[in-house]
Amino acid sequence: MLNGAMAEAFDLAAIAYSRWKRAVDLLIREVVRRRQQRSVEVERDRAERRLRNLRRIVRRALSEYSRIQIERQGR
Repeated sequence: MLNGAMAEAFDLAAIAYSRWKRAVDLLIREVVRRRQQRSVEVERDRAERRLRNLRRIVRRALSEYSRIQIERQGR
């Protein structure tokens, strides 16, 4: 009787351990996935900022070029 109860207790402990191990594994995978997703979002934000800055540079250069051309025509 005692051996049967001990065996059942060990079986329950093994089941609890395997559930815990699976839950920890899933948690780690989720953390890694979220970190990667955050990295993608950060890189996307950087790319958008670079694009806005480049557009601003192009607009300023075009404006300056137009101004120079208008001054040349006026001479």
